[in-house]
Amino acid sequence: MKRMFIGILALFCITTHAGKGLAVFDNGLTDVKSVDAQAELLNRLGYRGICSRPSNCTPELLEAFDRSGLEIVYSFVTLKADVRDIPASVVRHIESLKGRNTIIWLALTGRNVSDEQAVSVIRKVYDLAKMNGLDTVLYPHIGYRTDTIIRTEHLRKLADRPDLGISFNLCHFLAQNDPEKLEETIRFIGPNLNVVLLSGANRIPVPKNDWGELILPLGAGTFDMHRVFRVLDEVGYDGSFCLQCYKVPGPAEKHLRQSMDAWNKYAEACEVKEP
Repeated sequence: MKRMFIGILALFCITTHAGKGLAVFDNGLTDVKSVDAQAELLNRLGYRGICSRPSNCTPELLEAFDRSGLEIVYSFVTLKADVRDIPASVVRHIESLKGRNTIIWLALTGRNVSDEQAVSVIRKVYDLAKMNGLDTVLYPHIGYRTDTIIRTEHLRKLADRPDLGISFNLCHFLAQNDPEKLEETIRFIGPNLNVVLLSGANRIPVPKNDWGELILPLGAGTFDMHRVFRVLDEVGYDGSFCLQCYKVPGPAEKHLRQSMDAWNKYAEACEVKEP
């Protein structure tokens, strides 16, 4: 039993270090109003940076995070799956991120849209991002055209763009799937998996978007996070990690500290030596 426990801790070490730190979705900072205060808090707690979005990623935010040595790790871009052209505001946003190694995290809305239309939008965003030295990763989101991992991976393949990635979002997976399918799902997308979105979670009897149960501070809840880390290690995952915080109650400083404490415990497993 002790040997098995140490083995699990070693897996935590591998996965957390491979991700080069933990970023925070900007929905975890709703009570921290100024960009300087956001940067100060994330820097003080030890986060790598933020997942922003076009409407929030202002020049002031970029400057504040640059001063603090923090990264704009991701930009969450949502577009209608049948849009003809990328909105000018999104074009300007992507161009403003040139040279930052930010990942464009793309989700498409609209359920009754053909594969051809959705793929056209994916290609346009991917091509624009590449012109600015940025990678694109698809974001499975319940209720969207890119909803399940299976459907999103289908679109990724049809887009036929090199290095176009896909993400695994634990809360959206649990909202749409039997949790027993977790391992086979991550194995399915393993070769193209670039981003993992984590949170604590409770096991729920029927899959649904019960965010009060599926999005908790990291380390909280009854869902066995060991399973996620074990299968990520199995597929050789070396991408990045982001913390989902949608509607997590309480002050940002409190729940972000709780999540970082849990993250650090995973990383500290590196120091465990097998006798």
